Amino acid sequence: MQARASFRGAQVSTAVVRLFMVALLSAFLLGGAGGYLVRGLSSPPSTTTTNVPYAHPFVVEPAPYSGPASSPAPDATSDPSGHLVPI
Repeated sequence: MQARASFRGAQVSTAVVRLFMVALLSAFLLGGAGGYLVRGLSSPPSTTTTNVPYAHPFVVEPAPYSGPASSPAPDATSDPSGHLVPI
């Protein structure tokens, strides 16, 4: 009972609440404006433009689980008379 009675009389004044709200709002505004100011004053990142074609990756690897590239079939062996010789 005594705790309730002591808290009823200890109210925060509206002037303190307003002052806290104004300080909080000004901190957010100054922080945001300061961030944009620092971003604007900082030097832009140096960009170097080179004429290097990046159309293909540096390392070309075959697709996983693929078989080797098929080679063309060799020509059939024939004897001097023109008949095919089975190998």
